[in-house]
Amino acid sequence: MDAMKVGIVGCGVISDVYLQSIEKNFNILEVTACSDLDTAKMERTAAEYGLKAMAYEDMIHDPEIEIILNLTSPAAHFALSKAAMDAGKHVYSEKTMAVSFEDGKKLCETARKNHVRFGSAPDTFLGGGIQTARYVLDKNMIGAVQSGTISLSRDYGVFGENLPHLFTKGGSILYDMSVYYFTAACFLLGNVKRIFAFGQKSEDTHEITRVDSAFYGKTVDVECENIIGGLLEFEGGQIVTAHFNSASIVNETFRMEFFGDKGIMRMGDPNSFGGEIELVKTQSAPVKFPFTHGFTRQSRGMGAAEMAWAIKAGRPHRSSMEMALHVLEVVTGLFESMKTGMPYGMTTKFDRPEILPEGFIGEGFWAPNEETALQ
Repeated sequence: MDAMKVGIVGCGVISDVYLQSIEKNFNILEVTACSDLDTAKMERTAAEYGLKAMAYEDMIHDPEIEIILNLTSPAAHFALSKAAMDAGKHVYSEKTMAVSFEDGKKLCETARKNHVRFGSAPDTFLGGGIQTARYVLDKNMIGAVQSGTISLSRDYGVFGENLPHLFTKGGSILYDMSVYYFTAACFLLGNVKRIFAFGQKSEDTHEITRVDSAFYGKTVDVECENIIGGLLEFEGGQIVTAHFNSASIVNETFRMEFFGDKGIMRMGDPNSFGGEIELVKTQSAPVKFPFTHGFTRQSRGMGAAEMAWAIKAGRPHRSSMEMALHVLEVVTGLFESMKTGMPYGMTTKFDRPEILPEGFIGEGFWAPNEETALQ
């Protein structure tokens, strides 16, 4: 098995997570180069992980590099991903694929025009937690799913003082975090049909008062609504309520729950790979359901690895550009509904990815190799 050679653009904090995870978990990927406008970060990353530091233009025209892993901030995703695909490279991008829905559509068109693969995070839906949730639904363990609830609260007033892009379009809670929930819900239920939402800002500007922040004393604009309540109607008829609040306290709370006519399924954090699943049946206490799939540990890069295996096999990859574009349209639709006070009708569709093969849990000589499930 020959690994596919990968170049990483963006050497921020998340690059360390990806590089360590890829080295530990995925034989199909061989990261050989890195690039960043901040040359100090680029040189540090190259030295720490034994990579070649390269200008981005050189990287995307290097004939040995097959996949570009775009780990830059959302505002930079469009230009960098488009340039790589125009140079004939496959691209896997951190979320979201673009800040605007229109740019997302252009990226998908670019991939088709150049006959290259384009995938996008989040890939946590490939982890053992959400794959097990899909197994539960596919086996009809809670019957026909009728409705669901997804909710997240956190405090970007704390997080944003070190990462001020969280106050901007592309970095606010709907771009930054809701996509984990919506990607999981779409993997479980399929396409969204209609959306309705309300939203507000907790403040118009935010003064950074954290004394150890590099941005101390600055005032930044809060560009997007950060308290949101919405309804999603899926094509299958399920009604899912959505709540996101990044102006609450720092104690993060999350909820993802689906209600069927024969039971209830409660899920763990969709921003992790190993969220535990609980089942509730009539007149019974909740019970934890065992994992049916592997990769319950930190496995960033799994989407890129599964895409690489799909390229080798000549089949569609699961972290598809079509599903990522659909999720980006959900975010766009929520904002549009807040603005107009009217329901938003979805325009995109995707083919729901197949569940991974079950039973590949554990590593070592006497255990199934988890990466085997990706081939």
